[in-house]
Amino acid sequence: ELIVVDVGSTDDTESVVADIPDPRFRYIRHPNRGRSNARNHALSLAKGKYITFLDSDDLFLPDKIQTQVNYLRSHPGTGMVYTSAHCIDAGGDMLPNKYVATESGLIYERIAFFTPVTITLPTVMTYKEVFDRVGGFDEAMYRFEDTDMWRRISKHCRIDAMPEYTCLLRTHDDNSLLNQQPERIAEALKYYAEKILREDTKVDIGVRRRGVANLYRYYVHAFMSLPQFSATGKELLEIARTYDSIFSRVFPPDSAVGRQFWILFSRSRLDVLTYWLGRYARAGYAHALDMAYRAYKKVRGLIARG
Repeated sequence: ELIVVDVGSTDDTESVVADIPDPRFRYIRHPNRGRSNARNHALSLAKGKYITFLDSDDLFLPDKIQTQVNYLRSHPGTGMVYTSAHCIDAGGDMLPNKYVATESGLIYERIAFFTPVTITLPTVMTYKEVFDRVGGFDEAMYRFEDTDMWRRISKHCRIDAMPEYTCLLRTHDDNSLLNQQPERIAEALKYYAEKILREDTKVDIGVRRRGVANLYRYYVHAFMSLPQFSATGKELLEIARTYDSIFSRVFPPDSAVGRQFWILFSRSRLDVLTYWLGRYARAGYAHALDMAYRAYKKVRGLIARG
């Protein structure tokens, strides 16, 4: 089946779909309540075993769907598969940019934070039952809603990479960083970071905090490369340092005490020292900190019960 959810197109989509004499095509005119809402609506209507998505400006290459169906049928232990993709410009010409699918397995740590591996939506195929298990796309998210979905799936399923190129992803002025609102990206980062820390409690807190810090640093570098966004980049750098720091477990940045601590901590520039100490002595350092934090929580719990 092919479900077309039209949220306000101006290119006569309805009549184009109506001219295709195939009962497997289904056209739905739907209010524009955002990308995630449109995808969730399509998911609610889907009856097939396998699910894949295609946004209006991207393209599937021939045999994309069949190739992935064949892979999933021959790998019953895999819950989701993604592929490599080429980037094209607004006119359809090939760009040097590409996404290469390389990581397979239980890869939460590699994909949950957008870096180092970015999985692009059109390259993915999974099962309808996987969405039934993990839920739909988070409609409150302005960005990272697809990364958030792969994060949630990776906690339950094996994810495999197919190196084949199966999609063409269109890059145009609308999705360039220059045309984004940095404050909205900062809000999206905060929402996603808090969601990870709140929901993924079975994942080591050190893994989550390092991952969130790296996600922030990705945008720090992007914003610092543009003079008009450098102020936001500096603000994000301060936030990244709080997640990197050894003190972030004892003084959570989202607590009242933590907020005061991090103001003083940032002004003292101790954040820079602790970041580099943590970077070059991560293994033993993190293990000792984890043991100290567990002891701290246990003592605090005993005091609370007493």
